[in-house]
Amino acid sequence: MTKETLSLNEAAEYLNTSPDTLEELVDVGAIPAGKIGKAYVFHIEHLREYLRAEIERQTAERREYARRIAAGEMARSERPAVKTASGAAKSRYGRRGRLPSLEVAA
Repeated sequence: MTKETLSLNEAAEYLNTSPDTLEELVDVGAIPAGKIGKAYVFHIEHLREYLRAEIERQTAERREYARRIAAGEMARSERPAVKTASGAAKSRYGRRGRLPSLEVAA
């Protein structure tokens, strides 16, 4: 029988990333996870879907970059960094996914 759920550490290993990075992805909703007690639980199919989508998105960005270079629209030195969901989370909310305050201003 194939294991359908993974722990945080197992899921991080599956995605070849750190548990901290995986928690950041969960915090911003990039990867679905359930919390059973104090531990996250990941469904393997959700991880596969995320991985598939990230690979397709990043590949499309690289193809667009190559097309723009070939068309003379940009130089190789202008290559933009590939944005990841984790990087977006860090730049938007800071490390560990600190969310903005929801308090109403007086």
